[in-house]
Amino acid sequence: MDEKLLGEIPLRSWRWLGVNELKTCAQIDETSIDVADGETKIFSDVNLSDDDIARRIKISVGNGARVEFTAADAGRGNFSADVEIDLHGDDSSAELDAVYFGDGNRRLDFNYVIRQRGKNTSASMNVRGALVDKCDKIFRGTLDFKRGSKGSVGREVEEVIILSPGTRNRSVPLMLAEEDEVDGHHAVSIGRLDEEKIFYLMSRGLDEAQSQRLIVEAAFNPVVEKIPDENLRAQLLDTLQRRLDRE
Repeated sequence: MDEKLLGEIPLRSWRWLGVNELKTCAQIDETSIDVADGETKIFSDVNLSDDDIARRIKISVGNGARVEFTAADAGRGNFSADVEIDLHGDDSSAELDAVYFGDGNRRLDFNYVIRQRGKNTSASMNVRGALVDKCDKIFRGTLDFKRGSKGSVGREVEEVIILSPGTRNRSVPLMLAEEDEVDGHHAVSIGRLDEEKIFYLMSRGLDEAQSQRLIVEAAFNPVVEKIPDENLRAQLLDTLQRRLDRE
C-alpha cells in the first residue's frame, strides 16, 4: 500500500524542521461533523487498537455553537491523526483535549488545527503525552486566526513526559494571525519525570514503575475524565496502567 502524508504544517518555510515527513500506510478513516448554530456537541475519539490507524476528523462550528472534543491514543500500532476544527460562526468555541502514550517502536503523528474565522471565538487546545522506549512522535498544533476574527482568543499547550532516552519527540506549536485584535498564546513543556517525586513515592513503598505510573496518570486524568463514555474511559485507564507497568 502506498504511503500517504496525513497532515502537515501549511508553511514551506517550516519544512526544514523535519516534521512533515512522517507518512502512514494505513487506510485513512475520514469523519466530518457539523455543529449547528447555538448547538453544543461533546464527543471523543479513543484508539486502543493493535493495528496501524490513521484518522482525519473535520468539525465545522456555527454561530454561538460549541464543540468539546477529547482524543486519546494508547494503541500498539502506528497512529496518525489529523483533526481540523473550523470556528466559522461568531461567538463560537472549541475545546480540544488529547492524551497519548507511545512505547516500543511506535510512530505517532498528530496534526491538530483550530481555525478561528468568526468574531469573538474562543479556542483551547490541551495535549498531554508520555513517551518511552524508541517511540517516534511528531505533534503539530496550530491556532489560526483568520481575517475577520476580531475579539477572538486562543490557548494552546502540550506537555510531554519523556520516560526513557531512546525516544524521539518533535513538537511544533504554531500560531498564525491575519487579524490584529486577537489574543493567542501557545507553549510546549518537555521533560523527564521529577526525580524528587520518584524518590518520595518510592520512600512510601512504591517501586519505580509504580511511581512513574502514578505521576503520568495524574497528568493524564484531567483529560481522560472528559471522555463521556464511562466504559470507554475505564478501558483506557486500564490499558494505560498495564502499559505503564510494562506488562
